[in-house]
Amino acid sequence: MLSLEKVKSELEKYNYTYDNNILCGHTKSKIKWVLPTGVVNILAFEQATSYLFGFSKEGINFFPIQGDWNIADNLFISWSEISNFKMKNGLLENEMVIETQSMKIEMKINKIVANNSWIKDNINYLKDNNYFYNK
Repeated sequence: MLSLEKVKSELEKYNYTYDNNILCGHTKSKIKWVLPTGVVNILAFEQATSYLFGFSKEGINFFPIQGDWNIADNLFISWSEISNFKMKNGLLENEMVIETQSMKIEMKINKIVANNSWIKDNINYLKDNNYFYNK
């Protein structure tokens, strides 16, 4: 179960300091195939991977999640490597687009998660400190 205590505990394993700079989200789901069955179409989506995102003045850390919100790894991309960064506001989720010289990453950022008001607080903190618009 996702909780602030769980997030802080997992981040400690990677010596990453929680400072109201963590958001959660997932890969952008894509349609894998469509099966037309007359009146109803069946859609199959690629499986989404959940992430915690850590924003800092240095860059963005990507923490892929497995199981019960356990961090599986850590990938860091510095702001100097990022050639384009956009955070598009959505109704329930924001869309984050990051481009470097070698890749383009599109993620969904949760704006609300049940029983986790810290997520909304972190979004506001990051906006106030201009982390989304660092480039």
